[in-house]
Amino acid sequence: MPSTKNLQLLLAVLLPLAALSSPLPGNSAQGDLPEISGEEVQDSAGAFENHKWHHLARSLQFDIIRLRDEQFQRDFGEPTTNMTNYDPVRIHTPLISPPHGCFSRNFSAQRCLRRIYSGLSTYREFLNYVERENLTAAHLTGIKVRTTSLLNIIKEKMDVTQIQTQPISALPDGSAWTQRVVTHSILYNLAAFLKDTTRALDYINKKGVHHTAKETKESKWPSKNSHQ
Repeated sequence: MPSTKNLQLLLAVLLPLAALSSPLPGNSAQGDLPEISGEEVQDSAGAFENHKWHHLARSLQFDIIRLRDEQFQRDFGEPTTNMTNYDPVRIHTPLISPPHGCFSRNFSAQRCLRRIYSGLSTYREFLNYVERENLTAAHLTGIKVRTTSLLNIIKEKMDVTQIQTQPISALPDGSAWTQRVVTHSILYNLAAFLKDTTRALDYINKKGVHHTAKETKESKWPSKNSHQ
C-alpha cells in the first residue's frame, strides 16, 4: 500500500494533466477551438487594417520629415529653423484644409479620404522628382512602396464610384536653384499633408470600424459637392 505522502504526490501530478486534457467550456470536444462568427472575423480584420493605415501614415510622416530636413540643410546650407524664410518661394502642392472634411468641426470620413487619396496619388508621382534630385535619399524606393500600400488600404475604405482622377500639373524645371526649391516644397508640404492625414486616420479609428462603411452606404456627401 502506498503511503499517504506518496498518494498526495501522485495526485499532484495527475490532476493538472487531467485538467489540460479536459475540453474548454463551450467546446464540443477535446481540441476544438472556440466558435468565432464571421462578423467577429470581419471586425478583427477591419480593426487590423485601420491600425495598419495609421501606422503607415505615421511612419511615412517621420521619414519625410527626415528627408525634408536633410535636403534643406544640404541644398541651402541653413538650419531647419530657417525654413519659414522660404514660405514666399515655395510652390503650391496638395494640402488638407477645412473644406476637405478632415477636421473635427465638419468631419466627413468619405470626403476626407477622397482628399487624402487624391493628394497622396499626386505626391507619389512627385516623389519621382524628389528621387531624381535628392541624391542622399537611397530609401525613397521604400517610401514609394509604403505610399502605394497606404493608397490601396484607403481605396478599400472608399466609395470607389466617387474616386476622381485629377490631372497632375507639371513641376517647374529650370535652374539648380529652382530644382532645390521644388524639391524642398514637395517634402515640406508632404510632411504637413501626412501630419493631417495621420490625425484624420486616428480620428476615424476612434469613431469605430464601421463608421467609414456606414458613411459610404448613406452617401451623405455626393462627389459633385466635394472640394478637390
